[in-house]
Amino acid sequence: MSGPAAVHRLEDPFAFARASGTHSGQAAIAAMPRLQDRLAGNAGYVSFVVRGGQDQRQRPLLELEIAGNLTLRCDRCLAPLGFPLQLHSAVLLAHVGEVPPDDDDPESPEWIEAGQELDLLELVEDEIVLSLPLSVRHDQGKCGDGAGMSRADGQDKPFSRLAALLNPQQTNTD
Repeated sequence: MSGPAAVHRLEDPFAFARASGTHSGQAAIAAMPRLQDRLAGNAGYVSFVVRGGQDQRQRPLLELEIAGNLTLRCDRCLAPLGFPLQLHSAVLLAHVGEVPPDDDDPESPEWIEAGQELDLLELVEDEIVLSLPLSVRHDQGKCGDGAGMSRADGQDKPFSRLAALLNPQQTNTD
């Protein structure tokens, strides 16, 4: 295999782990298809470092560090929201079809099945997708255009009337 994708493949991930190898690189956010539906924009890159090693029980392990800035969509106002990404994780390597004996131990690192080759860009994308929060929002009062009750086109925001009812500072003069 040749080209940029071949640069981020481990030919033998188990040997890489035993040798305590290190691999670093960058991945374009736009090249991560499973991440796209969570993003408000896909410009930029994430940097990553993968280090091979072994856990306390001498099982092959990959440690990952991933850093970058993502642009997610606020679940409250749907405006873009900067999300700094700083990830540190570890995954055990298991041969295809092998299930680690402590699979149900919550203290054990996650594990992945690895064959003769391992695509590091897929692994990096998986770790990013798994690390994202279920819901992201701007801080209270920082959404979109602030605390305004109507949009620039003159239409009410979906819950503006409810917000007015819940505002304790407003009094009814009837």
